[in-house]
Amino acid sequence: MRLLLLTKVPLYEESFELQLKQLGNEVYCSSNVIEMIKKEVITPQFINQFEGIIFSETLYDNETNELVQQLPQGDFKLFRRAIETTFGEEANNIFDACIPIGASLERLRELLVVAEIAHLSFQEADRTQQISVKQKLSNMNLKLKQKEIVYYLIKSGDRTVPREEISRQIWEKAPTKSVLASLSKVVSKVNEKLQGEFGDEAIQTVWGQGYRLNKKIFDYIENDVIELESAGIQ
Repeated sequence: MRLLLLTKVPLYEESFELQLKQLGNEVYCSSNVIEMIKKEVITPQFINQFEGIIFSETLYDNETNELVQQLPQGDFKLFRRAIETTFGEEANNIFDACIPIGASLERLRELLVVAEIAHLSFQEADRTQQISVKQKLSNMNLKLKQKEIVYYLIKSGDRTVPREEISRQIWEKAPTKSVLASLSKVVSKVNEKLQGEFGDEAIQTVWGQGYRLNKKIFDYIENDVIELESAGIQ
């Protein structure tokens, strides 16, 4: 497994890094990447070369949670390393596995394998849902960029997504004035096309924060997912 180990003190991680390598993993240990994520200059192409990202105990919990939120979308597993007694329910909800400080080689192997199996299971369920969602989107008579933006907002749940974040994800470049203007035009076109089906604003503008989807779209998608689950597709 290719692993990215994020830490404030790379030299401190030498022993843990050696353990990971003994288990056959390829490890890239970095403090610079932390700053790149904070400054939002990290690219999906860079992050997606890794299969797992480990957050060192040298990072505070709040700092770690913010970094997770700022990561580009990708198909990678997230791990948190800390004292075992500090693992709470919130950490279990965010990370695929929590790695205790001082874990033996066998315990570390077990945690990585279990996380890999759980991740593959989630991927399969997520893939089924993605197919369902994309089938629904194909019925909305939208152009490619319009579908991409709606799909990204669906994946973001009920979160209000900053315009800059959408611009980076869809156009894969810095959110310049030109890119943001293009985003505004695409959003207007989506609202124009879906006005009759979902109301005045399919994509709602939250001033000063970004965009979020009209709840009616989530209901439209969710009903289809429930139908799939009832049919035994999980």
